[in-house]
Amino acid sequence: MKVTTKKAMDCSSRAVTLAAENDGMSGSEQAKVVLEKRTRSRLPSTLEGSAALGYADTGFFFVFVFFLAMMFRIGVHLLVLSQTRLDNPTLAFQITISLSLIGSLYAIIRLRHGRGVCKLLGWIWPSRIHLVAALLGGIGLGIGVDIIAHATTSTTHVIHFWNLILLDALLGPIIEESFFRGCLLPVVARTTGPTIGIAATAALFATLHPISTLVQWLCFLVTGIAFGWIRVRSGSTAASTLMHAIYNATLFLCQAL
Repeated sequence: MKVTTKKAMDCSSRAVTLAAENDGMSGSEQAKVVLEKRTRSRLPSTLEGSAALGYADTGFFFVFVFFLAMMFRIGVHLLVLSQTRLDNPTLAFQITISLSLIGSLYAIIRLRHGRGVCKLLGWIWPSRIHLVAALLGGIGLGIGVDIIAHATTSTTHVIHFWNLILLDALLGPIIEESFFRGCLLPVVARTTGPTIGIAATAALFATLHPISTLVQWLCFLVTGIAFGWIRVRSGSTAASTLMHAIYNATLFLCQAL
């Protein structure tokens, strides 16, 4: 009986304290607190460093990409650029575009959220076990996709050495992982949970790549899921970028051999 009475008194005192705290907040503030608790409950602890990011950040980035594409189309229409150069861009041209995309994403996050852009995008050093997982996962994915590619297609895509080093193993993984896994994944996961968030961002990742067959799309989907998984498990975009870079390098080596 005494224990029951004590529990009832503790509960009542907590209720009084909670009511006193709520009295100091307006209705809108209380609703905001409840909404934040509900949305953050879906966000894994490894992604909480990116909780401040929102759909507006991804929207502004897509606006920049659309604007860049429109400028290219206008350049072709005005004969400033040639369609042949866009279809077969030089290494310098691709580096310039990659750097502009990285710079635009950084500028958007910096202008909207201030300092700490790298932390918001998940650019932290992963643990040793996740580094090993990224390394082995990238090699395994590269070998598996290469086997599938040889079994389903009769032609191979030639990758030049400097394109591999500067684009496929450096700039490409940095910009793609910074956006898809660093920015978009935490935003979607906050709404849907990590599992659907990983799958949804992987599907978009696959769809935005130039593909000609369903098998290619599925390969991009599987690799996107793997990159998202290591991002959520490690809490680090650096881990998914490493896996992405090792995957691209493994494909190159398999093709060369």
